[in-house]
Amino acid sequence: MTETLIAIIVLPFCLALIALVVPLRWAGAVALLAPAGVFGMAVRYWPVVAAGSTRIVPIGGLPDLFSLNLRVDQLGIFFVLLTAGIGLATVQYARGYFGEKSSRLFWSALLAFMGAMIGLALADSLILLFVFWEVTTITSFLLIGMHFDEEGSRQGAVQSFLVTGAGGLALLAGIALIGGRAGTFDLSTLAAQKETILADPMHRIGLALMLLGALTKSAQFPFHFWLPGAMAAPTPVSAFLHSAAMVKAGILLIGRLLPVFGESELWLPVLTTVGLASYVITGWLALRATDLKELLAFSTAGFLGLITAFYGYAGRDGSSAEFLHILNHATYKAALFFLVGWLDKASGTRDLGLLESQRWWSRSRPAAVLFGIGTLAMAGLPMTLGFMSKEEFYEIVMGGKFERLTPALVAVIVGSSLMVAYSLKIFIGVFLGSHVPSAEQGVPPEKRSSWLLIVPGILLTVQVVGGLAPHWLLSEVLSPGHEWPASPAIWHYVDALLVISLVSYAAGLVLFLGWHVARQMPGVPGPKVAAETLSNGTITLAEWWTRVAQEGGHPRYLSVILLTFVAAGILGLGYGGASLADLVGPWGPDSFVGLIPALMIVTAAVFLLVLRRRIAKLIMLTVAGYGTVVVYMIYQAPDLALTQILTEAVALILLLLIFRQLPDLGPDPRSNRQKVVHGTVSALVGLTLAGLTWGAASHSPSERAGAEHLRLSESQKLGENVVNVILTDFRAVDTLGEIVVLALAALGVVVLYRAKGRANRIKERAAQERGS
Repeated sequence: MTETLIAIIVLPFCLALIALVVPLRWAGAVALLAPAGVFGMAVRYWPVVAAGSTRIVPIGGLPDLFSLNLRVDQLGIFFVLLTAGIGLATVQYARGYFGEKSSRLFWSALLAFMGAMIGLALADSLILLFVFWEVTTITSFLLIGMHFDEEGSRQGAVQSFLVTGAGGLALLAGIALIGGRAGTFDLSTLAAQKETILADPMHRIGLALMLLGALTKSAQFPFHFWLPGAMAAPTPVSAFLHSAAMVKAGILLIGRLLPVFGESELWLPVLTTVGLASYVITGWLALRATDLKELLAFSTAGFLGLITAFYGYAGRDGSSAEFLHILNHATYKAALFFLVGWLDKASGTRDLGLLESQRWWSRSRPAAVLFGIGTLAMAGLPMTLGFMSKEEFYEIVMGGKFERLTPALVAVIVGSSLMVAYSLKIFIGVFLGSHVPSAEQGVPPEKRSSWLLIVPGILLTVQVVGGLAPHWLLSEVLSPGHEWPASPAIWHYVDALLVISLVSYAAGLVLFLGWHVARQMPGVPGPKVAAETLSNGTITLAEWWTRVAQEGGHPRYLSVILLTFVAAGILGLGYGGASLADLVGPWGPDSFVGLIPALMIVTAAVFLLVLRRRIAKLIMLTVAGYGTVVVYMIYQAPDLALTQILTEAVALILLLLIFRQLPDLGPDPRSNRQKVVHGTVSALVGLTLAGLTWGAASHSPSERAGAEHLRLSESQKLGENVVNVILTDFRAVDTLGEIVVLALAALGVVVLYRAKGRANRIKERAAQERGS
């Protein structure tokens, strides 16, 4: 199983690399192999996981820090199959949509996007989940900004990257907080410790941070403003992004957190409030939209709000209808985006203001039928899977009884009415206009690929099957063991659910009829304004900071780094409750003896400022280093002293070799103002370091430094020399990183040395040519 799971994750990434190098005419065919292969490998797990089996597959990682374990359960395999299935439809549709106008970068980014979503679904380790989460952010940025020569495309990509990237940072902070306090980053282990985690008050902050990441990713209120900007992406990307990837990643994360935090006091109020607010607000925005892709984008945020609220209630009621809601939305939403792509090709526009006067029913009956099924499913009318999804949600909101109107129930009815209204707006606006459109507009029919209608037709078949035979689809295929109604959706019991449905249909019809009045209302600042303000403000701030901190020159870069260190040191002391009075006290066991190395170091530092030759400065640095060696010897740390001696000797030799190649220092070119600024920064750094050192040395520790390392070295028999054990076992990764840094520095020295030799040879050759 381990090899198969790794193959499922790696296959799209490998094919993404291949798509970059194969001839363009083959890139689309190569892209088909990824979703087809993943679906074929993953579908055999479905019968097992659908029966309730969950298996954790250990992959390793960094011992005692985090694992990279994978997870095979119903939610994960469902998302893998959904991503691969919709991905297969997207790739085939894109082949017909782009024809010969595709690019290798598009296919490669799409496959990497797909692979990241699949890895996200299979991750049990939150660290691994975060890595794939960020890969979806980066690849979606590339896909949305695919037409980088267009201003709208660049702006949409930046907006989505800023919002989802900030959410990713919040998610990382939440993972670190929860994982650090629980001692594990594995979802399976966290679920087993949920009572301990929920008893910790800090879990509220960790949960809020992780939910912030999920809600920004799924474009939930108030972060819904970035989604319309993402419509600058090509239509196949929009369909995939809205139905099976990116925005669905936030829903997947909420589903993963449910077993751990479902009983938290924050879970139900936060998710239901945000979800239902998104359902209503984005529904109203969809009703006002005239661009068909923008309308569908707002409707996506609305339905994801419904699923978010469902997860809030699921923490209370334990419902398992999540697969119904997600499959329903994925199939009709991908199909509608694909159909809008067809309409854009056929008519040359997707603006309802231009389309509403046209009668596309007379131009293409098959497209009208498919649009009709898609909008029926979106409105939640009978004979579609959307009807079953809506009924199931009504039931969980009411808690199984219809006793009174609650704010949540009112929000659901309003949101559902808006869905009916904008579904009618799409179908009637496109197909029932007053005159037949000209055959000359848009791309001629013979040049439009038939896949532009075949692919959405296949997806909408699921809606029809789910509407006519829901019991078979839901009980036998989608979620075996769940108690689903035995009757077909075409007939319904007369109960509270039917009453609510009829009320929402009637209200939706009234809203649609009043749309012509509502759309003439004065415009109000919409989410686009907020998105543009955010992206423009962020770019302006970045440009200002670039001018301030990265104008050029090492002194400025070094000053920024050192001042950051000073601020962090002062904040650390302040957070720990330290004051200036705490820094006054005896230092160490014998402060008089300590004055000897201190005098060496201070004297060397003063001469370092005064002397003008590089070699002399280097010798003063070495004297200061050997002063530190004396400190180690006085306080009985021979291993550290020996290490410092070796470091000083090697550094001295290397720097002498380098300085030998450099010219002598000339007069100091700095102005007096620059000297004052540099001196001030240096003084702040020195005072901070002195304060930290004095504070650490003048207080008796509660436990001797290194006592835990000594105990572990002895008990685990790692070695008798604890310094070596720390370097090679406890801090092995740090040591490896330090070695890498030294190796890179050495390589840099070699490159500079060789570059200087090459430059000298070029000069000599040029001089010889001039002489000849």
